[in-house]
Amino acid sequence: MPSLGTAAVAAQSLEQRALRFSMRVSIGFAVVAIVWGLIEGSQVILLDAVYTPLSLLLTWGSMLVSKVVAKGPSRLFPFGRDALIPLFVIAQAFVLFGTLGYAILEAIRVIRSGGAEVSGWSLLAYGLVSTGVCLGAWWVLRRMANGQSLVEAEAAGWFAAGGSSVVIVAGGAFVLAVQGTPAAGLAPYADSVLVMVSGAALMAVPFGLLRRSIHELQNPVPNPVVQQQVREVVEAVRQQEELPEPILRIGRMGTTITIELGFVLEPGTGDVACEDRVRRGVREGLAELPYELWVVVEFSYDRALVE
Repeated sequence: MPSLGTAAVAAQSLEQRALRFSMRVSIGFAVVAIVWGLIEGSQVILLDAVYTPLSLLLTWGSMLVSKVVAKGPSRLFPFGRDALIPLFVIAQAFVLFGTLGYAILEAIRVIRSGGAEVSGWSLLAYGLVSTGVCLGAWWVLRRMANGQSLVEAEAAGWFAAGGSSVVIVAGGAFVLAVQGTPAAGLAPYADSVLVMVSGAALMAVPFGLLRRSIHELQNPVPNPVVQQQVREVVEAVRQQEELPEPILRIGRMGTTITIELGFVLEPGTGDVACEDRVRRGVREGLAELPYELWVVVEFSYDRALVE
């Protein structure tokens, strides 16, 4: 069974608070984007109006997944359900791919039909407000992430949305700059071009989420700082018990870090009490990590059985 220390409990609580914060900001921002987009008839603002509620729905799903994973192992899932986290993030990526792809195709349709007029001042003002909100949410979530995949995915979404908002600012400035010039005929196409540019730029978000989640599903080693902490604690426990160098495996999936220690002993040495002391020492030494710990300790006289 995994060990859930005070740091891991605090990390789970922080994850839920971060996701609730993202939901509240999304709700407020969605209302503003929908009203603004409908009044101005702007495609790019309406893209934000669709993208934000979609992100809200995905955030709600993230909270459900987080609660399910936090329940830990059960009779049906004896090793827990941490794989749900990268699987859900992969689902998020495909939903975003579909939404952005549709927006780009719709923008192409409008361009082919002759474009649409939009206020440069409105685009500029909306872009500035949107940029501030998105980058503010990103900054808060990055500080709260603490290595949690779901919160990092939320932060990445807000950062990408902030980049899209900067594009809207540039588009509004362009529309204002070409007024009364020979290039004024380009203004009706600016809104749709902005949708295409924003959509293409935002595609980097689902690509990144997909890449990281597929990587995480393979139970890779955690970051170097965590690896070093694990190795130092294992070495201290090994020396205390006067055991040989273990075969050490470390992997991370979702909120769980698995640590497997295989000790090859001389025949007739080692006992269950020593195994328990090693397991307890590793758990206590790593209790401050913001993860659930699954510690496996094996004693064997045959190296081939633990390699």
